[in-house]
Amino acid sequence: MNVYGYVRVSTRSQNYDEQVDQIKKFCQFKDHTLVNIFEDKVSGKNTDRKGFQDMLSALHENPQKISIIMATKLDRIGRSLADLINFSMWCKERKIDLVFTQSNIDTTTSEGRLFFHNMGAFAEYERERIAERTSEGRGRYLASGGKLGRKEKPVNVETAKRLVAEGVPKAEVARRLKIDRSTLYKRLEEKS
Repeated sequence: MNVYGYVRVSTRSQNYDEQVDQIKKFCQFKDHTLVNIFEDKVSGKNTDRKGFQDMLSALHENPQKISIIMATKLDRIGRSLADLINFSMWCKERKIDLVFTQSNIDTTTSEGRLFFHNMGAFAEYERERIAERTSEGRGRYLASGGKLGRKEKPVNVETAKRLVAEGVPKAEVARRLKIDRSTLYKRLEEKS
């Protein structure tokens, strides 16, 4: 099987030699062909990383017939569950398996596939629960006569009027009251 490896460290001072060694040893043990290793020295907080994106681009047409993406741990691919789920689904659509050497996760096995299916199911359940709670909260708020949107910031209109009457420019009045000029203009018009 042809393999792409992916390694990532968070800072420039770190190196990924250990991750590369683990991937090479795992491929050798399983008799896989390691075609390329993509590298990033950047935080894993999002998937907009050069090495990661280069790997995805190479897999778009997949001329090298890559059937496995291998990393040492899940957090090398992404930090958020949503990113991991999306990536695993992207791979599944392309019939590419995932192997994480230190985590003992291997979607070429039935146990590995079960793990990712469960993770996807839990993520979907949580997304639906968040949507339900948001909808319920919005309904209760509107039923109680509330309005949706930002709360109006309290403005001491009397102080604003006094300062304007004293000749203080409205921009300065807004700065002193720690509000936007548009808010000041709106409140002054409402109280006229």
